[in-house]
Amino acid sequence: GIFHRPQQRAAQSRASRPTMDSEPKAFVNWQKVQEILAKEITAGVSSALLFNSKGALLTSAGDIKNEHIISALTANIWQSYADTQKKLNFMLILCEDGKLGVAGVGAFRICMYSNDFKYPLGLLKAKIERVVAKLDKPLSSVY
Repeated sequence: GIFHRPQQRAAQSRASRPTMDSEPKAFVNWQKVQEILAKEITAGVSSALLFNSKGALLTSAGDIKNEHIISALTANIWQSYADTQKKLNFMLILCEDGKLGVAGVGAFRICMYSNDFKYPLGLLKAKIERVVAKLDKPLSSVY
């Protein structure tokens, strides 16, 4: 499965877990999450990222450079808009080299990048929503 419940003593060290405000209720199998992201990498979508609300990259798939910078900047932009919106579900960011679609899932953010300006925005959003649907319950139960 995507996650498992911690036992008396977690096999995973504190240093290898993402830093969040509270202790996790379960541990995520990041390899499974990465496989789910990788399935969405097709013609037109070159990469997918999963990061926490503070911008720390947790896993990624595809061909992307500077993923740590992209996750940090995207999280900052998301938070800026989230502070002014009642419920922010999706964001599209047009960049010089392509476009980013971002959605929230639990305490995490999923971002997909397309370097093809002709790639339909609705299709990019549908791919992200498909990943959110697959990961929403498991990731929402982590924190």
